[in-house]
Amino acid sequence: MSAPPLLPVLVGPTGSGKTELALRAAALCSFPVEVIGLDSRQIYRQLEVGTAKPTAEERARLPHHCVDFLDIDESYDAGRYRGRVERTLPQLWERGVVPLVVGGAGFYLRALREGFLELPEGGARLVALRAAMDGESLEALRERLALLDPSSAARIHPNDRYRISRALEIQELSGRPLSEHEQEFAPSAVCGAAFAVVHLSPPRPFLHDRIERRARAWLRGPWQAELRALLAAGHDATEPGLSVLGYPEVLASLRGELEDAQLIERVVIATRRYARQQETWFRKEECVERAADGAELVEPLVALLRAASERRGPP
Repeated sequence: MSAPPLLPVLVGPTGSGKTELALRAAALCSFPVEVIGLDSRQIYRQLEVGTAKPTAEERARLPHHCVDFLDIDESYDAGRYRGRVERTLPQLWERGVVPLVVGGAGFYLRALREGFLELPEGGARLVALRAAMDGESLEALRERLALLDPSSAARIHPNDRYRISRALEIQELSGRPLSEHEQEFAPSAVCGAAFAVVHLSPPRPFLHDRIERRARAWLRGPWQAELRALLAAGHDATEPGLSVLGYPEVLASLRGELEDAQLIERVVIATRRYARQQETWFRKEECVERAADGAELVEPLVALLRAASERRGPP
């Protein structure tokens, strides 16, 4: 049996320098490399500044997929993302291209590595169930779950009403407890690929400084100009794309609700918090390489890309 196709992945928090590292590594390869974006914000068209989307010049040097394709008024999820990657990978392999997944969306990475537990949707019956449970106390829901699915009840935090309710919904709709569904779940990597994850993890002071300098540069005008143009074109502040990191704060500043100093402070704090969440996720990921400096990862990443060129998927 032949080895599964190797899929190199470069992850790291926002502002860590992933794009620069990907460009350096790809330039050292004698075969074509193209990026598959692993980002839940860069998927939106017209959101350039605040999402740190690769520039047009960078995308000309290193083509990107799963970036810049979704309208601002559309919602998206990890399931749809996996489906798009599932369609994209065979096309790249067929052209002799080595894909490199690059980004900071940990849940999207899990979607590619493992897939999802298929659970009943419920339709009108689910709506009725939720309406009934909305009228029940958390204690009553907790007691019912402990009776019907003790394993899930022991695992779910007693104050997590959403997960308790969801476990009860699954029990009611399928006739079987959530714990049984989970025991039967078999993780499945997208396109049967073997993942080789590289984690760029800069020291926190370095990352915090870079995040602040980047935010100050963007907030001198480019970010506000981008949003003014979108609002002038008829976009609404409630659209899904305009709820991503930093955009609500900039919108508030345009409405006169935040002074410049408050705007910078809030965007920097929110971005640093997001970076910490990303780091917490990626430190739990199984990685083949992990380093604080991108320069240390160039050669290992090039080696992975070369190995992947020999283990591409079927044409």
